[in-house]
Amino acid sequence: MSQDEKISVIFKNSEGEWHTHVAVGDSLLDAARTCDAPVQTLCNGIGACVQCKVKVLENPENLSTPGALETELIGNLYHITQERLGCQARVSGDVIVEPLPARLPKKKRKFGPPRLR
Repeated sequence: MSQDEKISVIFKNSEGEWHTHVAVGDSLLDAARTCDAPVQTLCNGIGACVQCKVKVLENPENLSTPGALETELIGNLYHITQERLGCQARVSGDVIVEPLPARLPKKKRKFGPPRLR
């Protein structure tokens, strides 16, 4: 596939489907922005918030291999879970993904002596 050819990216979930065409090398987050698909981000796509997770439904081979940052953030079980970060996964061919609900980081619990009331 040449740089000039457009790639079909489909986002699917229980709320509907969003279709777009993007260039080779664009991220799934970039694709989501072109069609208003519900892929969330707090860090604006720099790979810091882990809110842009998607589940790959078809053609995972048409996405870039997870890099060190993505593996550090979501682990190396992508081949089992089929979950990727939209800001890190770059397209090289047609793909269908499911936007996953954004999850806020859990608050760290402080364990210490009980409070006296």
